[in-house]
Amino acid sequence: MDSYAVGKEKRKQLLLILCQHESDRLDVWAQPISSKNSPPYSRLKISSGKWTEHAKTAFSVDPRIALSLASRFPANIAVKSQVTQLVQAHIVDLRTIPEALPYFVTPKSVEENSVLLRQLPHWAACSITQALEFLTPTYKGHPRVMAYVLRVLESYPPERVTFFMPQLVQSLRYDEGRLVEGYLLRATQRSDIFAHILTWHLQGESVQETVKDGAFDKNTSFQAILSEVRQHIIDGFSPKALDMFKREFDFFEKVTSISGALFPLPKEERRAGIRRELEKIKMQGEDLYLPTAPNKLVKGIQIDSGITLQSAAKVPIMITFNVVDRDGNQNDAKPQACIFKVGDDCRQDVLALQVISLLRDIFQAVGLNLYLFPYGVLPTGAGRGIIEVVPNTRSRSQMGESTDGGLYEIFQEEFGPVGSPSFETARGNFLTSSAGYAVASLLLQSKDRHNGNLLYDNMGRLVHIDFGFIFETSPGGNMRFESAHFKLSHEMTQLLDPSGNMKSESWHQFVSLCVKGYLAARRYMEGIISTVEMMVESGLPCFSRGDPIEKLRKRFHPEMSEREAAHFMIHVCTDAYNKWTTYGYDLIQYLQQGIEK
Repeated sequence: MDSYAVGKEKRKQLLLILCQHESDRLDVWAQPISSKNSPPYSRLKISSGKWTEHAKTAFSVDPRIALSLASRFPANIAVKSQVTQLVQAHIVDLRTIPEALPYFVTPKSVEENSVLLRQLPHWAACSITQALEFLTPTYKGHPRVMAYVLRVLESYPPERVTFFMPQLVQSLRYDEGRLVEGYLLRATQRSDIFAHILTWHLQGESVQETVKDGAFDKNTSFQAILSEVRQHIIDGFSPKALDMFKREFDFFEKVTSISGALFPLPKEERRAGIRRELEKIKMQGEDLYLPTAPNKLVKGIQIDSGITLQSAAKVPIMITFNVVDRDGNQNDAKPQACIFKVGDDCRQDVLALQVISLLRDIFQAVGLNLYLFPYGVLPTGAGRGIIEVVPNTRSRSQMGESTDGGLYEIFQEEFGPVGSPSFETARGNFLTSSAGYAVASLLLQSKDRHNGNLLYDNMGRLVHIDFGFIFETSPGGNMRFESAHFKLSHEMTQLLDPSGNMKSESWHQFVSLCVKGYLAARRYMEGIISTVEMMVESGLPCFSRGDPIEKLRKRFHPEMSEREAAHFMIHVCTDAYNKWTTYGYDLIQYLQQGIEK
């Protein structure tokens, strides 16, 4: 009887802590910009021994509660240690709980070839992002771990996995047993689109091999694998699939190659040159699709749409296609412009847009009205790629060429007077998109945010483009001149904060959305980090300095409570407000490049 009473009291104390934590968490979401201090539970002097007891109690009720306890308090070493011991001691009983994987599939257990790993063939499938984490070099390609990961990937339709194609291609670096290669080749048999996208990414990773001190560059073996896998894909096509492959790749290779044909021409003759080259290209079938968006079938090229874009020593071109939705009305063609680049590496943009896409999905999953537009980008060869043009947009720099007013005046010209329904709707759209990109910019640390890289659509929404500088890199030899975590220039604050003193209702709404977006992203921290971490050996410039993965983790501040994290995000917003370095960078770009400020 005494033991029952003791157990009941322990469960009661645990329940009180969890209820208090949840109450405090909900309070932050209900009042994200409240000036309250950290919640009471975080100030309680709970000893490590007491936390250990709470973990044991939670596990005795239901192991999933213990796992949830560890995820609620990720910085609590005592809880994590005890949950790890409990998972490993009762491992056979937890096979249906994928969340338990990180507590026994660890670099240490792989190094020791632990008997615990024998449970993996019986374990329930985890998420794709969690599975991909086990493909990193840390896990040394352990056969049981690899077999589990591939079983997880096989359980998803190939089209679902294409989102993570850059990471899968990188995992071929450590695929000593060629298990990943085997999965990729099997998936190409199940989906032609998977095969095409994989081939483009393989080609995008190809580089000219260099010889250093008589020895081949360390990428030599990786490049050889890429070439072999590509050939295996082609050899495995049926006659019908091979015909489709050749027509799709030939069509877009001809379009991309126009850039090379234009290079010798004087600038004033290039537009006519594009038209001549486009007239030579014929549609070969009704099943060609945009490589950046396989759901969009190409019905034709707008011959007069081709233009050249500004670029140093390169001739990127923009061409508009008529496209229809693969599963929609085949007579409802819509324009979709794409930029074809030669001599530029698009892979870093792909990574940045993957993070933005993950954030968009997170915001939607938790019901947050934050806007992000992860437009399509696909590397198609060494220094070659296709970039979707964001529809119905103009850059802020282009807008400045036709008016001397700021955003506040431009919005009135385009959407009506302040206070009108159309203006306030556009202001609201600007607010929700600015908040979405504030969170994305904080995590990515995207720099070079001049007005040529900020777009505005016909509904007032902001879209960031061009991610040549993210994480620890910045223009000007890494000067880090843009010191704000995101761009919030004076003209942007005029729309977000009409009062000009950070006390207006719209400013509070903006900061509240930023806080909620940041809190939501923190819950999915590991998935975002593992997506980035798998690209560390890719040679992308964003990994060339410092420790970008550790600094990315720190920007999530897992050690903070919800209220502390909210205060941090509020500080990020107030620090960015009309920061002088933001204006200074725009001024430099105007003086050096002529980009309207």
